[in-house]
Amino acid sequence: MKPVLLLLAATALWAQSTETPVFDAVSVKPATPGGGRGAVRGMAAVSRLPEIKATPGMVVARLASLKSCIAWAYNVMEAQISGPDWMDQQRFDITGKAAGPAGEDALRPMMQSMLKDRFKLEFHRQNKDVQAYVLTVGKNGSKLKESKTEGDMALDANQGQLSVSIQRAPLAQLTSLLSQVLRGPVVDNTGLTGRYDITVNLGKWMADMAGRGQDMGSDPSAMLVPILSEEFGLKLESKKVPLDLLVVDRLEKTPTEN
Repeated sequence: MKPVLLLLAATALWAQSTETPVFDAVSVKPATPGGGRGAVRGMAAVSRLPEIKATPGMVVARLASLKSCIAWAYNVMEAQISGPDWMDQQRFDITGKAAGPAGEDALRPMMQSMLKDRFKLEFHRQNKDVQAYVLTVGKNGSKLKESKTEGDMALDANQGQLSVSIQRAPLAQLTSLLSQVLRGPVVDNTGLTGRYDITVNLGKWMADMAGRGQDMGSDPSAMLVPILSEEFGLKLESKKVPLDLLVVDRLEKTPTEN
C-alpha cells in the first residue's frame, strides 16, 4: 500500500476510534409516576427510586427522572448533581440499544450522548467541601451477609409488614439508596466489595422513634444510624468531605422527537 493510502487508512481508523459513542436506536417518552412498588411508611423515597437497568447492549429506564439518568450516565450520586428542581420531578421511559452487546462501561457514554443530543445537556464540574454522610465499618466488624445467588440487585418494600428486603446489593448501590432516603451524598469508606442480602423489619425501629417523639420523615438518619450500627455493623456519620459536583448549566424539559 502506498504511503498516501496508509495515511488515509490510519486517519480513518483514528476517526472511528475517537467518534462519540451513541445508541444505535433510542426511545424517549414522558412517564407518569404512580403505583410501582409499595412504599413503607416513612420510606417513601425507596419506592420513588428510579429504575435504570443495563443489560448487554441495552439500557432501560422506567419512571426515571433526568437527574437519575444524568447520575447513571456519569456514574455519580444524584446528590452530586446540582441543577433546576424540575429535573428531579419530570419522569421518562427511556430505552437505548447499542449496535452490539456493549457492557455497562460502554453504555454510559452512549447515555451521555443521548442526554446531550435529546435534552441539550450542558454542565461543568466543581470540587467542593460539602456536608455528607460517610459510611464505614464499625469497630466490631461488618455483619453484612454476602449473597449466595446470582443476578441484579432486587428490592422489595412491603408496606403491610413494614419491612424492606434487598438482595445482591453491592455497596455502591446501597450507598446510592441511602443517599436517596437521606436526601444527601453518602460516601462509601467501608472497603467492602461483595454483594449482600439485607432485610430490615422497620416496625421495631418506628416504635422506638415514636417513643422518643421522632419522625423518620423529618430526620431519616435518626432511624438509619442505629439500624446500620446494630444490625449490620456499619457506622454512618455526618461530616464535611471534598466532593466532585456536576453543575447543570443547560437542560431542556422537552426532548427532541424520537
